[in-house]
Amino acid sequence: MILEYTDEQDENIEVAKDMSIFGLSVELMYLDEDAQIRLKRIDPREIVLVYDDTLNNDILYGIRYFECEDIESEEYYYRIEVYSMDKVQHYKSDANLSTLNFEGEEPHYFGFVPIIAFENNEDEIGDFEPVLSLIDAYDKMESDSLDDFDYFVDAYLCLSGLNADKDDVAAMKENRVILLDENSDAKWLTKTGSDATVENVKNRLDRDIHKFSKTPDMSDTAFGGNASGVAIKYKTLPMENVVAIKERKFKRGLQRRIELIFNIVALKGTAFDWRAIDIAFTRNLPSNDTEIADMVYKLSGKVSKETLLSQLPFVEDVDAEIARLEDEQEANPFYDVRLGLNGEDEDGQEEKAKEEE
Repeated sequence: MILEYTDEQDENIEVAKDMSIFGLSVELMYLDEDAQIRLKRIDPREIVLVYDDTLNNDILYGIRYFECEDIESEEYYYRIEVYSMDKVQHYKSDANLSTLNFEGEEPHYFGFVPIIAFENNEDEIGDFEPVLSLIDAYDKMESDSLDDFDYFVDAYLCLSGLNADKDDVAAMKENRVILLDENSDAKWLTKTGSDATVENVKNRLDRDIHKFSKTPDMSDTAFGGNASGVAIKYKTLPMENVVAIKERKFKRGLQRRIELIFNIVALKGTAFDWRAIDIAFTRNLPSNDTEIADMVYKLSGKVSKETLLSQLPFVEDVDAEIARLEDEQEANPFYDVRLGLNGEDEDGQEEKAKEEE
């Protein structure tokens, strides 16, 4: 309920986007006017995080500064917020950050600094930074190719050995006819170059960008046809390794988010252990539903129903699905709770007759 109130799914998308761009995403937790917990992603370029020197490397302070404008005087100034373990301090500074005026403070009740740092990786590097030079080179090649095309369209017509003035040229253009004698010539002045060489360089840059960023080219013909889910996973293995790192870092931030939420919930009289929450990630990759369904069928009776249903990509809420399944079974007059549907046991075998009398 708390996560739905604060639009947690949309917040996660924005957090993941900042992780990929800046290598770090920062989320601020606060209580609104109704004393409800809210989450807000903030610009990582507008915050300074101060960590302690222990092995836990926890956040001691979070200093947020952002530019504001006075609509009456049209003057700019800075707001500065300092978050500590138990309170928030507010300051105001001029546009040059030469003065600093204290405006007040208030407690926040979260028990820790209410700022969560989501790291993209250990080095806090964005996804595109390792290939930024290659992307710039590719963009330059594309720009130069367009410039060459413009030059070709705007090519000059060279007339040699022909005595002509402006009126003659205008008449030639209007009539679309040029009269030349044996000693005159007309040809276009164009920039020479090899289109094949340019395309080869662009194709090589394109391949290098995907290779060094560990991002598969989904437009590649290797992803076409009826490739199985396992085959696709092999082709995306380098990206899977990167995603695994991102998941571990993201999970760490989510755990701190849940811990801070439970600290507020505990103040309201209900205590929960944040470590009891299991966080699962579902990859947004093409899957072979037939293979998954066959695997679930073969493991039926050997693995719990909850675990099997969690493998199906189209089942979002396993507990709700189990409840619906039980309701349908109970509503079926031919269903026997002990034996299953139509008098069959859970292994699909008919009930054997009672022990021979």
